[in-house]
Amino acid sequence: MMDLTPESPPPVPAETDEAVSAWMGAQGWRVAPARWYLDPDGGFHIWQEDTPRVGGTHALWVTDSMVRRLPAQQLVAVLNSEDVADEIRISRKIRIEERGDEYRVSVVSRGSWEWKRAE
Repeated sequence: MMDLTPESPPPVPAETDEAVSAWMGAQGWRVAPARWYLDPDGGFHIWQEDTPRVGGTHALWVTDSMVRRLPAQQLVAVLNSEDVADEIRISRKIRIEERGDEYRVSVVSRGSWEWKRAE
């Protein structure tokens, strides 16, 4: 089992980081490389705009299990099929998680991003 402590975040495969960063860029959001965040619900890789905007930055939180299990292009296909870009435009910070054979897209609670983040 992988140690999921903030001190040892699991790396994102380079092709996944590039594909998700490009997907975010295509939506108009230039993002920094993924960072790791351990929250009570599990570990997330976060792609977030690197330049703050009025009203806050746009961010995509993806569970570690999705990053590990899905090839880069399949992950991007899931983001498209689940209309994640539209959700991010509305709510700014969105997370996506696997739920069996389906996916759950939800708003990141304010308390989550206020916690100390592990980079």
